Amino acid sequence: MKKFRPIKIAIMGFKNSHVMGIFDVVKSSPYYELIAVSFDKESKVLIEESYHDSTFFDKYPHYYSDEEMLDSHPEIELCICGAENSEHFKQYKLCAERGINVIMMKIPTLDMEEYDEMLRLEKESGVKIYIELEMRWFATVERIKEIINSGELGEITSITAYNYSHFPMWWLPWMNIPEKSYGKRLQLYPNAEKFRGGALTDHPHVFDLIRYITDLEFDSVYAETAPSMREEALVEDLVYVIGKLKNGTIISLDPSFANREIKQFNLDSNKDRLSHYPEAVQVGLSVCGTKGSLISDLYNPNTTEQLRFEDFEYRVNPRFYDLLNPRVSFMESVAKNLRNNKQEDLWISLEKHKKTMQVINACYESIYKGERVKI
Repeated sequence: MKKFRPIKIAIMGFKNSHVMGIFDVVKSSPYYELIAVSFDKESKVLIEESYHDSTFFDKYPHYYSDEEMLDSHPEIELCICGAENSEHFKQYKLCAERGINVIMMKIPTLDMEEYDEMLRLEKESGVKIYIELEMRWFATVERIKEIINSGELGEITSITAYNYSHFPMWWLPWMNIPEKSYGKRLQLYPNAEKFRGGALTDHPHVFDLIRYITDLEFDSVYAETAPSMREEALVEDLVYVIGKLKNGTIISLDPSFANREIKQFNLDSNKDRLSHYPEAVQVGLSVCGTKGSLISDLYNPNTTEQLRFEDFEYRVNPRFYDLLNPRVSFMESVAKNLRNNKQEDLWISLEKHKKTMQVINACYESIYKGERVKI
């Protein structure tokens, strides 16, 4: 059996809600060696409070400067860019200049000029970049794609999906700052008091899943926002999208911050909300075809089969669903890609993901213009 050489990994920034999940994976993974972490002082306090451990980061070399961390550890092979969306481009440049591979959070940037510069730097530097959209590693998603490809449902006529969640603005304040979440302050529509950078920006998963399970691209979209359910929200929290794929399949998507969080419930702690309906996150997907249809609850905590990477091969292991597991599969896939220099079907490249970002921008354009927008 070939011995796996752990990948030396670092984490820049702890602002993104998904970073802690990946951190929990890599700190104990046999495929990774966590070299160092960097963050601002505010993030350090928030993280230590969430773990109830003021010495939490004493276990790892840590820095308050991304540049200092990278310069101090030339052995780093892979870095997670986990700051606010607005900082991803800067973090990526720091890594590309040093030849360090990158894991980017779900929104690399919504500025297409920055996106094109990222693609140029990727080609010029030779670094690999992976987009963290862990829902592709859900076994339920793989099964849905398998059923569609089998022809069991016939010709697909429509797909509906929703990605409801709390609005993390209360514990991640930057997500309610348009300049940090979207990258700039742009009104949702003329004379609007709200700006781009809310639910659409935080929930690219449903757009990516549609492209993934159908192997098709979006043709056009029409999007609308509703009056906010949170007075403090500066960005959209309720939004609905209808559209069409290139083959004519009708798409209906709801990526809203539709579930009330502790601020609305007046609960005492974040822990209390876990016992209340609705849940923090709910994701559903329905597919209709000429021969049949399917309905799935992607976040329902039932027993499922989840892809796992072992000894350079994928195994299917039945286990109880939890949020950590898809990220384990994702991180193991990245390890396999880097050490074997291979690209798996589930791997999301920067170039592939750009089309999802273009669809989201088209939704914002539709909201602004009040009309259907061709992709």
